Amino acid sequence: MACRTNTWLAMWVLVAVASSALSPAVALLGIPDFLELGDCAKVVLKENFDPVKYSGLWFDIESVPNQYQHTKKCVTQNYTWTGEYMNVATRGLTDEDEKVRQGAVMHVEEYDVERPDPAYMTVDAAGVPAAPYQIIETDYRTYSCVYSCLEYFGFRAEFAWVFGRTPTLPSNTITKCHKKFISMGVDPKKMFPIIQGAACPYYEKIDEMLETSERHIMKVLGPYVPTTSTTTSTTTTSTATPKTAREEVLLEDIQETVSLEEKIIKEIETKVEANQEVNRVAVEEKEGDVDYSAGYQSAASCALLGLLSLIAFTLH
Repeated sequence: MACRTNTWLAMWVLVAVASSALSPAVALLGIPDFLELGDCAKVVLKENFDPVKYSGLWFDIESVPNQYQHTKKCVTQNYTWTGEYMNVATRGLTDEDEKVRQGAVMHVEEYDVERPDPAYMTVDAAGVPAAPYQIIETDYRTYSCVYSCLEYFGFRAEFAWVFGRTPTLPSNTITKCHKKFISMGVDPKKMFPIIQGAACPYYEKIDEMLETSERHIMKVLGPYVPTTSTTTSTTTTSTATPKTAREEVLLEDIQETVSLEEKIIKEIETKVEANQEVNRVAVEEKEGDVDYSAGYQSAASCALLGLLSLIAFTLH
């Protein structure tokens, strides 16, 4: 699937080509760091993508730095599907901690594609160039992996994001996106974590935000359904209890805490066993001394009694 180009990228490419022999000129002319040689990756989109299920609140977890994206920290995206396009409300902070609000519209890409696919949209927002938004993987309930790329004359501007329904995601969930990117020739090392959580303005009402988000997810997705796996010999049905996206993050924290507690308990048990062994040996040694002493006294008494009896018998 081809990636879209525009006059914005074409302008930068022409400047880059003209100044390629003079590297200092690249910095002076303000050519973006993300502009590089190469073609866009031929990504595989999420199959049977449903924009209704994708709607709702998402947090930026990781992304490739983009100097044209005003929001740098505490970034949230709220998607609303109208039936024809997706309204996007973005909030966050700049590097100087200034609050930013921005609106955008995402519509299904129809330019230079074999057939329209709702997993391939184009973002149109004021003050920034139109750019592709390609969903390559998502479970709708927890995470999303998104790719964007513009190319022209052998140059590309390549971006990638990991989004979460919560401000943080377990590392194994983020790794799912990284593996997807790697399999498609996209280097996840270019991505950096986005500051989220307690340092953000939204944190005072995070519980309310997540409860509202969970209600929306339940509405568009329904309750969590445990997975069922079948093998050639037996059929196993998962009995795991339903877990929300927020609960999965809490569950990983709990598991880490339990693991640490188990380690501490084991160390305590080892020390107790060692102390018990020391006490046992000490008791045995003490009891041995008492027994030996009693034995010696009994033998001496018997010998003395025998001697007295012999003397008495002789005198008689």
